[in-house]
Amino acid sequence: MKTKLLTLASMSTLISSQAMAHPGDHSTGGVMAAIWHQLTEPDHLLFAGLVAAAVIVGVKAYRKKKA
Repeated sequence: MKTKLLTLASMSTLISSQAMAHPGDHSTGGVMAAIWHQLTEPDHLLFAGLVAAAVIVGVKAYRKKKA
């Protein structure tokens, strides 16, 4: 189990380095502007959906294995 977790953590660091930011200056606007940006940009919503799907699949697999 520890080997699988270490492999997953290693793979996630490699995948995240391949991410490309979209153009634009995001250094101004404050916290609410940053939150609004995360909730309205399609690329951020897609990534959030993928993360949510991965968490759901992981939880289901964990529960099935434990039962």
